[in-house]
Amino acid sequence: MSEFIQAQVYGPLHIKYILMGLAMWTIIPFIGKKFLNRSQRRIAVYVLIFFTLGQEIISDSLLILQGLWQLSSSLPLHMCGFSLFLTSWALYSKRQSAFELAYFWGIAGATQAIFTPDVNGIWNPVGIFVFFFTHSIIILNVIWLMVVEEMRLRRSSLINTIIMTNGFAFIISIFNYFVNGNYWFLCAKPISNSPFLIGEWPFYLFSIQLAGIFLMGLIYLPWLPYFRRLRLQTESDEV
Repeated sequence: MSEFIQAQVYGPLHIKYILMGLAMWTIIPFIGKKFLNRSQRRIAVYVLIFFTLGQEIISDSLLILQGLWQLSSSLPLHMCGFSLFLTSWALYSKRQSAFELAYFWGIAGATQAIFTPDVNGIWNPVGIFVFFFTHSIIILNVIWLMVVEEMRLRRSSLINTIIMTNGFAFIISIFNYFVNGNYWFLCAKPISNSPFLIGEWPFYLFSIQLAGIFLMGLIYLPWLPYFRRLRLQTESDEV
């Protein structure tokens, strides 16, 4: 197991967890869309929320019992930690703003974590499973919202998310100062295989910012034909 942590990114275990994620993202939304009625889908949403928040509660509880929980590092304040609660709220409320933020943070952030994982310090099988399951369920929740709940982005969603993300980063940086933390990796460069971490502090922050905008723009691109059809339909209706 330690070999995987130190060197075997895209090794056998990593590939297994990637395949686990792919199965979750395809099979569960397909079942929800094709085979569940309205009330059954609502129950499925509660199940998704239960697993999304439940694993976070269990993880924090284990850290507390082991005496390892720390205010400076154990709160779910990284982007993917936020995404757990954000996707849960979006599933429950169907709020448009929550869905849009969950889409960009969830897809861009969790995908990076899965394909370029930072699992330093995680040495046991349960910890590694929780790491990949946590990020996989974030993406699953977003896909469920799109496929089953049929939620869609707005044209302004990208710029809104960029502004909100920088606003959150400012707030997190202040919190980091008071708790001596490194949430969002704003104070120290993480040990990661990500190609987007260029240079040392503070220079890697600029590369993260540009990479974040690039990734969010990339997952925004598939929506452009949808926005175009929507515009043409609106113009047609006006005529």
